[in-house]
Order: sequence, then C-alpha cells, then structure tokens
Amino acid sequence: PSFFERPSLEEIYKKTNGQNWTNKAGWMDNTIDHCQWYGISCDDDGYVTGIDLSDNNLAGQFPTYTNPGTTFIDQNWMYAKTGLGNLLHLKKVDLADNKLTGTIDYR
Repeated sequence: PSFFERPSLEEIYKKTNGQNWTNKAGWMDNTIDHCQWYGISCDDDGYVTGIDLSDNNLAGQFPTYTNPGTTFIDQNWMYAKTGLGNLLHLKKVDLADNKLTGTIDYR
C-alpha cells in the first residue's frame, strides 16, 4: 500500500501548506512509515483508513485527484492519481477547523 498511498499523502502535505501545520510529526520523513504520521490511521495490512487533521492549520485546496506526470504512473491507471483518490480503504476524513478552500469531490 505504501507504493501508492504514501505519494498521495505527500501530495496532501504539499498542497495544504504542510510546512506550517500545527502538528506535522512524521510527515515527509522517509524513515517513518506513513501509518505513523500524525493524523493517519491504518488497518492491519497498512492501508490508510482514516485522516484526522482537524484544527491543524491546513490551508489551500485539498487535493482529490492530481497526476504527478511520471511515465510509469501515466501508463498505470491505478496510480494515476494522488490525494484522496488513491486511498482506496479510506473510511473517515476529518479536516474541520482549517483554512481550506474549494470543495472535495471524492468518487
């Protein structure tokens, strides 16, 4: 799961002003499993099931579907999106009390 879920979470960090989050423990640290990052919950198989980044100073447009544009990803539809779009086991998201703009269209 980390092969496609970690880049999705990294995109969330980058697009929502992660450097200025109130708590960003573990985020973007290559030595820490993404399931150990602040606000991330995973199941026993390592798939992201929850994101709780409420009241954490996120700002900007939350990424739902973006394409990082690499050749490998372009040729493999399952990995052609980051943000929420690739978190296939996601059940709960709490982003309340932040400075996000726009809407989240999750299909």
